[in-house]
Amino acid sequence: MLCWSSALQALDLDDQLRLVIQAYGLEPALCEVDARVVKHGNPELGRLLFKSPVLSGDYDTSCGSCHQDQVALADGLPLAVGVGGAGKGNERLASDGVVVPRNAFTLFGRASAGFNTFFWDGKVMEIQGKIYSPLGEGFAQGFRSPLAVAAVLPILARDEFLGRQGMLNGNSHLERINSAYYADKVAAANQVLQEIIRNPEDPVVRELRALLAARGQTPDDFDLTMVGNALASFIAQKTAECPQTRWERYIEGDPSALTKTEKQGAVIFFGKGRCAGCHSGNRFSDLQFHSIGVPQGDLGPHMHGQDLGRADVTYQTEDRYRFRTPPLWLVSKTAPYGHNGRFETLDDVVRFHLNPIPFFVAHKWTSQRESLTYGKVLASRSFRLGFIDITSEDELTALIAFLKTL
Repeated sequence: MLCWSSALQALDLDDQLRLVIQAYGLEPALCEVDARVVKHGNPELGRLLFKSPVLSGDYDTSCGSCHQDQVALADGLPLAVGVGGAGKGNERLASDGVVVPRNAFTLFGRASAGFNTFFWDGKVMEIQGKIYSPLGEGFAQGFRSPLAVAAVLPILARDEFLGRQGMLNGNSHLERINSAYYADKVAAANQVLQEIIRNPEDPVVRELRALLAARGQTPDDFDLTMVGNALASFIAQKTAECPQTRWERYIEGDPSALTKTEKQGAVIFFGKGRCAGCHSGNRFSDLQFHSIGVPQGDLGPHMHGQDLGRADVTYQTEDRYRFRTPPLWLVSKTAPYGHNGRFETLDDVVRFHLNPIPFFVAHKWTSQRESLTYGKVLASRSFRLGFIDITSEDELTALIAFLKTL
């Protein structure tokens, strides 16, 4: 490593980055699409389902509520707002919607080949030809990709789609799906979907039926796997139409795509900043799970307002407060940051990686309970963070400038 670093320092910035690109095998990847996602779905059906609230229990929520075009298919909020929400962005915060205790992520890149780990806690993963999820093995159920499984999980979540607790009755989506266990949720959801597709008074349903008929399918075919495969194919189609980032232009051979400061930041990212240790490869994520000790607050999905992260999937103590490394595609457009949106700016979250102490001096505690219990979260911080060697404000400024090119 010392010889590598010394050799780099003897070269100009473009030569240094040329070696980095070769060493890491970097290629443009943002608009790359997994062929099987496109092949096995109905994107027109997916488009209608993505934009319409027809699948929500109270007819007030759609996928597009939290994945909006103007904020790179995220929602711009610290925590998403689900059922009962109205409007977009801050309008949803001011509405009577239910807070979903995790930050909504962008959908860009999720349809790319090899993107196999979904959600902050990785509850949907493709491993050795199988899709592991809370619904069981996805391929065996008819889902064609892990993205298809990931696409339907919000539809089965109480606060995201099913409806308010107060709406419980014998016919509600909430009672019938939320009370089912694991793979039984698929059967319960299929019953609900059959009722939705047979409502002749709903204009969206009439359009759904027409889209099915155009492909020689009947309302009897409308089930959860069809919904998931259709949504996945639409997401693939939608995210294939994306602007090329300046970093992608640079690695394709345009040295003018980055400024000198941004190139310096790239060298820091792949060098002494140690960022590529976790934000690796073309996706800028190892798709693994790490903790930076993000302050929990009081709105986590688990006991006492905590968010146990990966541990809620593996039930392993060592996985507490670990979350999947977020890919950095379009990162400057998807603030706020962290699994709970705790960091308002890139500067906040990058500085927190380096040293969490100044963050609490500047922002104070949001939770009185956590001011006494943060030690266990702090103890979970990845040992890798101890190898970061950014020692000046100029280096930090350059690093953040580089991140804005992704």
